Amino acid sequence: MSRYWQASFSPAYNFFLAIGLLVGYEGILRLTGNPSSERNLIDIWLTRLLGWADPYQWVISLAIVLLGLAYVYGLRRDKTKLTEWIFALMLLEATGWAWLLYTTLPILTSQWLRPPTMQLNLLSPNFWEGVGLCMGAGFYEELFFRVVLVNGLIGLLTGLRPQKASALHRIVAWILSAALFSAAHFLYEPATLYAFFYRALFGLFMSGIYILRGFGITAWAHALYDIAVLWWH
Repeated sequence: MSRYWQASFSPAYNFFLAIGLLVGYEGILRLTGNPSSERNLIDIWLTRLLGWADPYQWVISLAIVLLGLAYVYGLRRDKTKLTEWIFALMLLEATGWAWLLYTTLPILTSQWLRPPTMQLNLLSPNFWEGVGLCMGAGFYEELFFRVVLVNGLIGLLTGLRPQKASALHRIVAWILSAALFSAAHFLYEPATLYAFFYRALFGLFMSGIYILRGFGITAWAHALYDIAVLWWH
């Protein structure tokens, strides 16, 4: 178990585990015939910022993959030997976090979990397009709101000396990142107190998982949670 704990924090495992979401995201949207479908929040921002990419949003994903490889094997010089059972355990752990979120959030927001009244048809293109979008949200939103935002806030709070971050710095970054994650969604939809509270709690969960367990598990937990919501609702 100690080997798993150590390996699950390595840049290589986190990169390749998360890239599985990105490949699924881009691949499913093309197989369903909707490569320019309603993209996730961060993908929309990047596409609008880089107008030349439309309708070739996959270029953004490709650039992220190349930058990730450069980071893992160039900057970090990670020489971790990859084995299948570590990936399997990381996915299992992410599933556990997703289930905890799915069962706990409704209780914390005063909505008791109800039995599903309908399940979507697995052969429906709309279902698989939804799965693809869930995978994209897991990858892109966690990359921005956790990897970039949490670490960026810690850097700002410590005067660009993250190695000196105290518990208070991490707690402030944890809370701020969750609030910003929730608020960002209201750029494209009406704001309600309940929706803000629900997403802020979700953001607290995800930022906490990221700080404790890293990017790969967090991204998959987010995607699997979204897929559970898609399936049961």
